[in-house]
Amino acid sequence: MICSNGHQCPEGVAFCPTCGVALGTAAPSIGAMPPPMPQVTYVQQIQTTSTNGLAIASMVLGIVWVWWIGSILALIFGVVARKQIRERGEKGDGMAIAGIVLGCVGAATLILIIIGAIAGVHHTTTYNFQN
Repeated sequence: MICSNGHQCPEGVAFCPTCGVALGTAAPSIGAMPPPMPQVTYVQQIQTTSTNGLAIASMVLGIVWVWWIGSILALIFGVVARKQIRERGEKGDGMAIAGIVLGCVGAATLILIIIGAIAGVHHTTTYNFQN
């Protein structure tokens, strides 16, 4: 069977599956239905920017310190992470800055402890050679 728009339709259907026009005698008494609206599919691309892994590592090592080795690594990772974030457009700049600040605090603490230890050893190791 062929509809009024020239589409081939299967037997026994009341409307053309392609355009929706009512077919011959099998059409209902309500008259011809308008063709269905075309379906438009909108695809929205969602861009997600990832958080820089070195920024996360910098912040975690800055918090943990790990016998002050973590402080030095937090500084290094934080500086490298900020460079990568600017180049790649990633997230995590605040974490990188937090890691740098905490790494500086840890490194300064380490330096003060070393200076204090040297001063303490130097002060306590006086020799008395008078007998």
